Amino acid sequence: MNSLYLLEPEVVSPDTEITALIPILSEREVAYVMPPGGSMPIGAVYKAFLPFTPGFRSEATNHGTKAEELMTPWEDIPFLNLETHLHDAIRIFQDRDLQELPVIENGRLVGSLPLRSILTAMTKALSSMENQEKHEKRSSVILQSINEGLIMIDKDLIIREYNRAAEELLGAKASERLGSRAVVVSRDESPVFEVMKTGKPRFNVMSPLADGRIFSVNYVPMLENGKVGGVIQTFRDITGQEEMRAQLLSSRDELDRAFALTLPNSRVEHKLKNTPEYRDSHDPDSGDITITEVITDGGYKHVVNALKVLADLNNKGIMSLLGISKDVLVQSIIFHDLGKSQPQFEIGQTVDPLDEFEESHAHALRSADIAAHFYNRDDDVIWLIKHHHHDETQLPCDFPNHLKPMLRLLKLIDGLSAALTRRDATIRLDVDGTRVYVYERNVHPDFNKSRVVDLFTGEILEYLPTP
Repeated sequence: MNSLYLLEPEVVSPDTEITALIPILSEREVAYVMPPGGSMPIGAVYKAFLPFTPGFRSEATNHGTKAEELMTPWEDIPFLNLETHLHDAIRIFQDRDLQELPVIENGRLVGSLPLRSILTAMTKALSSMENQEKHEKRSSVILQSINEGLIMIDKDLIIREYNRAAEELLGAKASERLGSRAVVVSRDESPVFEVMKTGKPRFNVMSPLADGRIFSVNYVPMLENGKVGGVIQTFRDITGQEEMRAQLLSSRDELDRAFALTLPNSRVEHKLKNTPEYRDSHDPDSGDITITEVITDGGYKHVVNALKVLADLNNKGIMSLLGISKDVLVQSIIFHDLGKSQPQFEIGQTVDPLDEFEESHAHALRSADIAAHFYNRDDDVIWLIKHHHHDETQLPCDFPNHLKPMLRLLKLIDGLSAALTRRDATIRLDVDGTRVYVYERNVHPDFNKSRVVDLFTGEILEYLPTP
């Protein structure tokens, strides 16, 4: 099996709640349940096995249903290794009706093989087989065995293959469609023409149908002597998942509006919503960044994301530690960037961040002054805000020792929120006593790692790769 066919496995902890699972499963077919520090899953939550209905989501959310309660036990899950032949993998996909299979190597989860990778491999095989009879027999078995709709069209848009799942999803028999010209059933222009022109595949294209359903469609070119001879389309109905995603986004918007009511006044909200943040691509050789997106209300989103991280840690028991105050941390998060002054950039602009951005100690000091003199925040809050960008070796001699665990936690939350806001990172957290386990996937190489932070000692252990 070619490792290029594998995806990075989506991993969650056993106590991950349904509200955190839904966004993951809207993007992926399976989330593997891994204990903290483990290398092998104890189970997996498959999207296909969950009833994506509003009633299910409401009941599961109210109950606080966790991944461990929803997962299929590991002993009931078939898995592959890097030596597994693709034909054997196809048989497992057919027998178990799954969209992704875990790949294990040396007692460790190393990847997840999606069904669409099998289709890519099949396309390459179809292009290279010398024996036409063998080619047709094998391809027919594969096409009819998968549970995604599949249509193969040639360069003239004539339908050459049409499997059973396509019949069920589109309501037309293969005998009626084979040999006829393909019609576009999406309301949008089909990417078939783009794939025909460029020879590059497109995956997970959202295609709204005229009847109100939503399909997720993959388009894979068939290459003949280096030229595109046709396109394989595979598709599945994701209407239920998209309705669930829309409900979740609506709930998030409601939470954000509710959060605005907790701010001290409208001026704080106005300042946060008018402090931009930026997404960028980083050049490791020059150190320059190129702006790829302007987040106009980035300061507000940064605070909201920080509070969400704190809420996640609170659910995992972090507030039970001596010296950790929820109220102090919430106030510190709300005010910690209120004095931040950001430069104005445009998409495509390349800059040296060391020259363009204000030194972080300066805006931390300014934020602390605002919190103290205009809003009369507690002294502990002021200490934390003022020094949340300081290395511990830079702290003043009179910095209160009892605040160091909270300072470490605030710095951790601030960094994770920045990753969520500016780098669209994926983060998983676990708490074990005074230690916080952070599993982070991040496009920035300096942060794409896992680490353990001891809030009492300040010790930080980092390791790669992210599980």
